[in-house]
Amino acid sequence: MKSIILFVSVFLLNVSALKSEIVSFTMSAEVERNTSIGLDKDFVANYIKDLQIYPKFFPNIVSVSKLNDKESEWLYRVEAPLATPYNLTFILEDKSSGDTLLFESKDKTNDYLFCQGILSQPAENKTKIVFLFKISMTREKASDIHFLAGVLGEKFLSEQMKDKLEGDLETFISKATKDMYIANRTSGK
Repeated sequence: MKSIILFVSVFLLNVSALKSEIVSFTMSAEVERNTSIGLDKDFVANYIKDLQIYPKFFPNIVSVSKLNDKESEWLYRVEAPLATPYNLTFILEDKSSGDTLLFESKDKTNDYLFCQGILSQPAENKTKIVFLFKISMTREKASDIHFLAGVLGEKFLSEQMKDKLEGDLETFISKATKDMYIANRTSGK
């Protein structure tokens, strides 16, 4: 009888230890949008490289501060259903090259943000941009993200996050494009 109790105790301890090692909760979203702008590719590239347009036109990007030549700090407001919005800070590294604008989180463990714009010029004074945004948050416990996260589940919350990010990207493209045309007219190009 003692050996059965000992076996059950050891088994339960191992299951508890294993469960605590593999339990984590991740919310993530990835969205991609294409747009064409009737402006020169160099003008568009210079415009979207300006980090100040993101908090100005991208909902929930609260601020972007350049830290040095390659790094910037992005403050992003997370709005989860039935919860008070809160801010996350991301340190992004500029990995841009050629016709690709790319900012990616240096630390990819808990909070991750990826922003990419690929430019091409299919015709004179016409630029095509493919935007790709990814965000993820991983926490040890679901309740660290949201008090109902365990009940709502990773899939549901990730879908909500994706829907929100899709809307935010559409808003950004629309507002930034309008501003780009205004900036182009006022620069005399």
